[in-house]
Amino acid sequence: MTLKEFFVDEVITIPFKLFGKTHLFLMFLVLVGLILVFLNRKRIYGVSKNLKRKIVVVFAIILLLNMIILYVSSFYYHTFDYKTMLPLHLCYLSNYFYIFVVLLNREKWYPYLYFLAFLGPIPAIIFFDVPSVWESFNFYLYIISHHLLVLMGLFTFYLYPKKINLKHLVKLFVVLNVLYFLMNIFNIYFHTNYFFTGSIPPFILELLPFLKYFPVVIILEIMEIIIIGSLYLFYQRQQEFTKKGSYDII
Repeated sequence: MTLKEFFVDEVITIPFKLFGKTHLFLMFLVLVGLILVFLNRKRIYGVSKNLKRKIVVVFAIILLLNMIILYVSSFYYHTFDYKTMLPLHLCYLSNYFYIFVVLLNREKWYPYLYFLAFLGPIPAIIFFDVPSVWESFNFYLYIISHHLLVLMGLFTFYLYPKKINLKHLVKLFVVLNVLYFLMNIFNIYFHTNYFFTGSIPPFILELLPFLKYFPVVIILEIMEIIIIGSLYLFYQRQQEFTKKGSYDII
């Protein structure tokens, strides 16, 4: 395999199959990772302040390098496509949000980081269709920017426990809907499908054909509400844990 084949992924030797063995294995690993982080939450909180900062900064740099390699390689090999590769997907925006919040040390924005670390990657972890596995950069890009981000989102949640209230949810909901609106205009003008505001990908409709009977905006809103609501309920359960004296919400 040449370096170009690794980045361009023209020769697909092992295809990535939706809900195939590799896909299910990756989802299983994420689930196991989340459980391990949860079970070790008290120990994570007890990490020294300096080490906490080093951990999140290192991961932010990994995310940043992941994005840099994507764009450098795509421009170098002339494979960049503005219709699919601009950093306008919600999962990529979640990556950049983590990068800049951490590197700029904006701890007051960490509550939003907790939500976006899941909100962007989770749908793509369940319903993503990369061309091939193991021998393609896109495969590792996918794992780092989705699976690892989810794990690090929960890890960061325990490293820096913050108070989360309904105002955070309202602000997040408003910002996401503004982004949906702007992406819809962008998609119409440039004939793209960022945020899936134009249509649900065909491979998802093949798996869940009943979705074609619902407006895209309704599907997106329901998915958004379910994920945000679930994360907030999980946070509330963690408050019960903190009241027992295990750690203090900052």
